[in-house]
Amino acid sequence: MKVRSVRSRSRRVLGYLGAISTVAVLFGSPLSYAATFTVANLSDSGLGSLRQAISDANNTSGADTIVFQAGLSGTLSTSGGFIINDPLTIIGAAPNVTISGNNTQRIFTINSGKTVFLSTVKLQNGGINNAGTLFLQNSTIQSSRWSGADGGGAISNSLSSSVLTVSYCVLEGNSAPDGLGGGIFNRGKLTVNNTVLSGNAATTRSGGAIYNLGALTVNNSTFTGNLAGRYGGGLKNDDASATMTITNTTINANTAQGGGGGINNESGTLTVYNSTLSANGALSAVITDGGGGLRIRAGTTTVLNSTIVNNTAPSSRGGGVFNGSLDFSVGNSVIAGNSAATGASVYNSNGVFKSRGHNVFGENGVSGLSNANTVAGDSVLPGALGTAVGPLANNGGPTLTQLPVAGGPLIDGGDNALAQSAALGADGRGYRPRSVNGVVDIGAVEVGALPAEQTLIGHYYQSILSRAPDPGGWAYWQGEVSRLQGLGVDVQEAFRVMAGWFFESAEYAAKGTGDGQYVTDLYRTFFQRDPDGGGLNYWVGQLAQGMPRSVVLFSFLFSAEFGSYMQGLLGSTASRAEVYAVVDFYRGFLNRLSDTGGFTYWAARFRAAQCQGAAAVNNEVNSISTQFLGSGEYLNRNRGNRDYVADLYYAFLRRGGDLAGFNYWVGQLDGGLKSREQLRGEFLGSAEFQNRVAQIIGQGCL
Repeated sequence: MKVRSVRSRSRRVLGYLGAISTVAVLFGSPLSYAATFTVANLSDSGLGSLRQAISDANNTSGADTIVFQAGLSGTLSTSGGFIINDPLTIIGAAPNVTISGNNTQRIFTINSGKTVFLSTVKLQNGGINNAGTLFLQNSTIQSSRWSGADGGGAISNSLSSSVLTVSYCVLEGNSAPDGLGGGIFNRGKLTVNNTVLSGNAATTRSGGAIYNLGALTVNNSTFTGNLAGRYGGGLKNDDASATMTITNTTINANTAQGGGGGINNESGTLTVYNSTLSANGALSAVITDGGGGLRIRAGTTTVLNSTIVNNTAPSSRGGGVFNGSLDFSVGNSVIAGNSAATGASVYNSNGVFKSRGHNVFGENGVSGLSNANTVAGDSVLPGALGTAVGPLANNGGPTLTQLPVAGGPLIDGGDNALAQSAALGADGRGYRPRSVNGVVDIGAVEVGALPAEQTLIGHYYQSILSRAPDPGGWAYWQGEVSRLQGLGVDVQEAFRVMAGWFFESAEYAAKGTGDGQYVTDLYRTFFQRDPDGGGLNYWVGQLAQGMPRSVVLFSFLFSAEFGSYMQGLLGSTASRAEVYAVVDFYRGFLNRLSDTGGFTYWAARFRAAQCQGAAAVNNEVNSISTQFLGSGEYLNRNRGNRDYVADLYYAFLRRGGDLAGFNYWVGQLDGGLKSREQLRGEFLGSAEFQNRVAQIIGQGCL
């Protein structure tokens, strides 16, 4: 009998138990093309060294993993770089272990066509050259210097085919003395998420933090104190085909000796959403330079719902923005409190400046616009900057921001029609809604908006536990949300886990709710309403016939109605198919969210298989699910047959079982008609799960 369909599809999410397991807990018998090597000492070569581990991995076919032995602490000084020429995951031991080079060659070089995951590493006096695909997360690169025509003091994403993703990292004090990009040089595809780039320098050239010739996306990040000897103290976009999209990011106190203290768009396409450009400086006296916050030389530039304040071009033009392009538009933004020799707000130099309306310019009744005009809906700030926005401060969210002043012209001053992009679904802090009183605020921050996690966390505590959140619990779940986001996991997963944890907690059990009240609590928690009569009777009837409460819970957790609610609150948060598989195995089998190291390991296994084709993916699905179910952590849960069946539904099918199907499979086990391993095979081979496997295969090689 095949796995049955269910009237209300859902999947089970269980609570996080608090204990963080190591990846080794789940290391079973690996497939032939994957191996794990352990760094046992901080020597530069020899048995147990990182160099030996990388050499062994390079000589072992398939995607391998390197981990550091627990307890290692200190500095690993390298006499030469490490070349990676096979798919590899390295899980470092930062901050306890620092890998230090001598700034004469890159610490890591990733060869073309290879996919590498680096997590929790700390590098100094070196850096990375990526010619393949690199995912860098939860890591630090500092004091690294690279001289050469390209540059990239910390990282060079060196080929047009190179793919680099940097998430939850710190790149500080790196330099390219005679090159481009003090922090990162990008020729390929670069994504920067939740990362701080500070104190980096392209001393004699451009792009203090990032120099871009390819496709660059920046989200939720901070650029501060970076320096360019020429253009783009923070970032420079410098090719007609180059694209740069900056969202929910703060660019503060960067300096260009030429123009574009914060950003320089020399050519290509630049789009800025929900971002703050503050206190940047362009120091050149050349009249075609300038642009304390933003210099636009050519290409297409769009700025929406952003804050450009306190920037300066003391000897040139355009304290806020210098525009020389034929396509510059701005809307729902504040460009005020800036200073320059000419054009304190915007200097339009034979370019095309298009106000899309609902902007606030200037200060003290002076627009600061030169060769540029306002349109209906724009206004000139009548007083000082402080009457419109507050200082740069921690107002919540991943970066510092400048909050609109209560009663000032930014409050409810925007145009909702300009804030329709998905990137503008929340404010610059990620808080929602973007229009608190029905009209969007001008600038990067929406006064009165709340982080979605606060909304849901508070709701869960009240609707499930009937109390306000305690500070420790509040902080823990907010931290889990941030951690999952850094891993690229659909943030909705954290909220499903949290709800499941609360409903299965001893505190909720102590309330002694009957079945009717339990179903009512589910409706109020997930649907924000009381149950209709038909729904209440149906679910109470299912419970009366023996369906476990946990299976009913799963149906609500993954119902379309709850999914729509979270989509509206959180926006689009979808993950890749292999990410869902890893998360589901952790929750379905181990009753928790994945720890960071474990997630990195298993995701790398899946991704290596995706690069090898359908057969490899199917082998990994079989192998990984076997290893989870055979792990000591799962066996120690002492799951009965009913629990085991519920776990299979949840982990493989992402839902609870219908009553008939659930009872059928329990009966197969109780009657000795099938073993647990045979039942795993039934779920693994079901058409429903194979559709999921096809999605993993279809995602392709990263």
